[in-house]
Amino acid sequence: MTTVDESSDRGRVRLSRRGLLRTAAGLGVASVAGVGVGRGAGGDLRWQFETGEPVDNSPTVADGTVYITNIEGLLYAVTTDAGEQKWRRTLGFGLDSSPTVADGTVFASGSDRSVLALDGESGERVWTFETGGTVSRSSPTVAGGTVFVGSGDNSLYALAGATGDQQWAVDTGRPITSSPTVAGDTVFVGNAGGSVFALATASGGQLWRFDSDDRIRASPTVADGRVFIGSDDNHLYALDVLSGTEEWRFEAGDSVGTTPTAADGTVFVGSQDGRVYALDAATGEQVWAVDTGDAVRSSPTVVDGTVFVGSSGGGLYALSAATGDQQWVVDTGGAVDSSPTVDGGTLYVGTDGGVTALAAGVEGSSKGSRARLGTLGHPDDWRYAGQELSDGGDDTDGAGGDGGDDTGGAGGDGGDDTPRSGADEGESGGSGDDGLGPGLGAGATLAALGGLALLARRRADGDSEQ
Repeated sequence: MTTVDESSDRGRVRLSRRGLLRTAAGLGVASVAGVGVGRGAGGDLRWQFETGEPVDNSPTVADGTVYITNIEGLLYAVTTDAGEQKWRRTLGFGLDSSPTVADGTVFASGSDRSVLALDGESGERVWTFETGGTVSRSSPTVAGGTVFVGSGDNSLYALAGATGDQQWAVDTGRPITSSPTVAGDTVFVGNAGGSVFALATASGGQLWRFDSDDRIRASPTVADGRVFIGSDDNHLYALDVLSGTEEWRFEAGDSVGTTPTAADGTVFVGSQDGRVYALDAATGEQVWAVDTGDAVRSSPTVVDGTVFVGSSGGGLYALSAATGDQQWVVDTGGAVDSSPTVDGGTLYVGTDGGVTALAAGVEGSSKGSRARLGTLGHPDDWRYAGQELSDGGDDTDGAGGDGGDDTGGAGGDGGDDTPRSGADEGESGGSGDDGLGPGLGAGATLAALGGLALLARRRADGDSEQ
């Protein structure tokens, strides 16, 4: 176990917002929107795009475009190579969540109860769906052509991606202020009451429920047959993906409100105690911890053996995934609560006045489970990038209602509990080669890897009767 103190100024490159622009000029980068530069060492500025207000949300990258939102209610589309604005839309409310892009459509949610779909090229609105409560900090998750999003009205919604038509809604009993995550044919989400739910994507039928000791603001991630999620009770939990049974818990020094990411058998997560932790995914044992000196509200991303994460003190860190050793750190001059996204060797992150693009010092894209599954921003080649949007047809049961028994954990009347058919790997975008198990529509192997717990139990019952 290693603990590293990175709160000192040693090795830190100070780049305030003005400093970033001054440095940009020195690199031959235009001072406002920015012009692309050649690949440089890790932490070198490529461009900065100013929105005028803080960007606490995470960037999403798709088709050569970075999509970002700020608290003024503006959604921007900016080119990845030069940081030039393609379009901007005023959506009329504060945006507290990260956009998701699928099949050329941008999905965003905000604090006025709305979930929106916009054309990725033009920014024109495709549809709007009104929930019954504030949609705060619940970024839309899109998988199998369906949009999943939580609301302050206590419900998790499933919407047809092409039309916005409601497929089902499940009342979890408390507001949802985090983002759902889909793996296989199961959607996982936490709520303000401290509960974690596993629901069938097709119907909303409850598969299991786990209760922590305080509210959950973090989003779950799924890898290695486990669901990892943090709680304000200061713990990170590892739950069996099939049953929801607790396998282990790790206690941090303060609340764990960031979304963990898993890669190569290790889970990485930040805490309000100012530390970034690396834990063994199988046992929960601490591998290392880095003290940033300030609260960590940024969710890490992992690329080619490097962990990237921000801190509220303004530091953007690149750490060795194996040891926690600092590879580089940039001082942005303001809190970095945004979760970074790395695409093709460039790191994109929200700052106190916009979005900044830096050389990551690696050539790849985000590979940890959070970004691969499209939770809080994603790279261009994320897990479900190849999916086609659903129009609400026969690939879901359309039962709607309350999604079945949301207290019992047996799925209740959750409708058709078999995996979806007709969605091949190209449609779902999940090839199964990212270490996270098969994509949607992968058939019977879903049960073994945690895609549909109810199906596994019913098959076991059927075998015992024969």
